[in-house]
Amino acid sequence: MALTLENINLVKQRTRWETRKPGAMEALRSLWKHAEKLRNPDLQLVALDYTGAADQVIADVACKLFALYLRKPAASTTDAWIKLSDHATVAAANGDVVAKMVGTGGGGQEHCLVWQDGLQMATGLTTASHTTVNGNTDSATADSCVGFAIIGAA
Repeated sequence: MALTLENINLVKQRTRWETRKPGAMEALRSLWKHAEKLRNPDLQLVALDYTGAADQVIADVACKLFALYLRKPAASTTDAWIKLSDHATVAAANGDVVAKMVGTGGGGQEHCLVWQDGLQMATGLTTASHTTVNGNTDSATADSCVGFAIIGAA
């Protein structure tokens, strides 16, 4: 999907409906404060849902990743590795950015990773949820996260 940027204030409003825990909210607050120094760039919020067990294209063009918010299902019992790849169509088995979401004992967790100046992706950005850190078997629906990515122009 190509970039469809909108005013940063609209993106900020949409994130308030999604985040529930103070840690994730504070991480995003740091992004919004820093964005003022970047002259409030236009951004895009892309919803993520890994329950379809397929790679998800966040952007098929060069972009910057500003935030990645993930929420693990409360009943999840299996670990999942969320992988982001600098690629326009496919998430690699060994991602460029990898976040482990613990299953048993970790269900219901929320995390928000933030790159205040934007993490440059030269080709595009594709993501997947896998069952191992270096494999490409998709996670089962019951163990897959939901969330969003916030991206901007390269």
